[in-house]
Amino acid sequence: MSFYLAIVSPLDSPLFQLSFQSSKPSSTPTTSSPFPSWSSFSPSDEPVSARSTTQNSTSNGNGTIGSGGTGAGGQVVAERHMQQMIAHASLDSVEEVMEGTGNLYLKNVDRHNEWTVSAFLATSVKFILLHDIKNDDGIRAFFIELWEVYVKVTLNPFHTVNTPIRSPIFEAKVRAAAKRNL
Repeated sequence: MSFYLAIVSPLDSPLFQLSFQSSKPSSTPTTSSPFPSWSSFSPSDEPVSARSTTQNSTSNGNGTIGSGGTGAGGQVVAERHMQQMIAHASLDSVEEVMEGTGNLYLKNVDRHNEWTVSAFLATSVKFILLHDIKNDDGIRAFFIELWEVYVKVTLNPFHTVNTPIRSPIFEAKVRAAAKRNL
């Protein structure tokens, strides 16, 4: 059971991104799609000499730059990029559903292969969660707890609004909330 969280600013730029695994056992099947899982695709098996000699640098979300190579690390980078693409592609669906409802919590807004997209609208900031299980009550509790932590960060006088959150304490609190609820 894996999750991907993206906090998106009003201008649709990422403020915080985190991939994590749930510690709770799955009570429902992780996928009901007849299509293969995106995470099951592995990097190309072609020889290294056939690949491009230049490798793109990619950000790993923590402000550091890593190599976009191949192998096990390259597969993690490719999966991370796929999660980012799905989360940001679902923003249009979130905005469509947002116009028709007054709810803060939007469950199952969109679906891409094994990933289900849920969203929480806090003021003009959007919390997007990609998940592969059905746990509506836990996801709602996670979003509410995440909102409280986010408000505490934005009330910090040393934090500039709508800038990326790079606090290790914030990440630890998000991981703790996910461990409790997801």
